[in-house]
Amino acid sequence: MEVIKPRATITGAVAARMLARVYEQAEADGKAVFVSVVDGSGQLMGMLSHENAAPICRQISQDKAYTACVTGRRTALWRDYVLSCPEEERHLMLSQPRYIAAGGGSPIVVDGMVVGGIGVSGASQQDDEDLAELGVKVALGA
Repeated sequence: MEVIKPRATITGAVAARMLARVYEQAEADGKAVFVSVVDGSGQLMGMLSHENAAPICRQISQDKAYTACVTGRRTALWRDYVLSCPEEERHLMLSQPRYIAAGGGSPIVVDGMVVGGIGVSGASQQDDEDLAELGVKVALGA
């Protein structure tokens, strides 16, 4: 019987590189976004935003990063799963704090272990998702 399970997380330096690269790409694309990175337990490590990003996107970016981390899947896939559930179950999942069913969050997975998450909010869900995936590539050294 497994009594303890190892947990890993990304480093602060990796989180900083992710934030900077996604910020730069969003700026080049003319997108004003918030970018949030969480550690392996879903806690905020860092956030960066464009000065014109909508204030509501601050919390949404954090929630996307958290959801991706704790579910271990992109938030677009989480959205599809939630929407496929019966109404009562869907309502229950959507009413949980910090869980969000919208594209733009991606888990950071190393050797099958979730070590963090990134969330982007402020552009379209597809643009947010593309930027989040860019952040994951930075984290994985691609």
